[in-house]
Amino acid sequence: MRIGPIHTAIAIVVICAAVGIAGYVASRRPPPPPETGQPQQTSNTGKFIAISPPLPAPAATFNSRDGKPTRLADWRGHWVLLNLWATWCGPCVKEMPSLDRMQKAMGSAITVVAISEDRGGMQVVEPFVTKLGVTSLTVGMDAPDGVLSHLKIRGLPTSFLIDPQGNIVAKFEGGSEWDAGPTLTTLKGMIGAKQ
Repeated sequence: MRIGPIHTAIAIVVICAAVGIAGYVASRRPPPPPETGQPQQTSNTGKFIAISPPLPAPAATFNSRDGKPTRLADWRGHWVLLNLWATWCGPCVKEMPSLDRMQKAMGSAITVVAISEDRGGMQVVEPFVTKLGVTSLTVGMDAPDGVLSHLKIRGLPTSFLIDPQGNIVAKFEGGSEWDAGPTLTTLKGMIGAKQ
């Protein structure tokens, strides 16, 4: 049996499609686990992910609302929830009021440091926080080569729980209702706050 040009063309299309599908499936596989010596993490968007072993918080600076350079080490001795966010991020906008209520309710048990990644600076951030009525959070503006450049994140918002010794012990990817439900219960348990 002789194979004609139409059969050859069909065979080439089928082979190309099979190679393309195989490449797509291979690209969708989860990444391999980290090498020995690297922090072990599991991917649980919407839940706290323990960082083991804990990692030192970045020594990088960011700017406070009044423009003064500030470091996370300024809160050494206290629990800190570092929240990376932006005004253009829908989940960030949604969770910001609940972060503010949680900070107000928990008082000195934890400090929420909300660092904006907006490129427009505080002239964009300040009216946004005022409009939302955010009054209890420590709001800052990341600097170029600042906090974000020292952390690996997949998107905004991402929050990091920093212990009183200055180590990142957990992270939380995505938005949440911080002032109620399982997120608040888990957070209180991790920092040893009264339920």
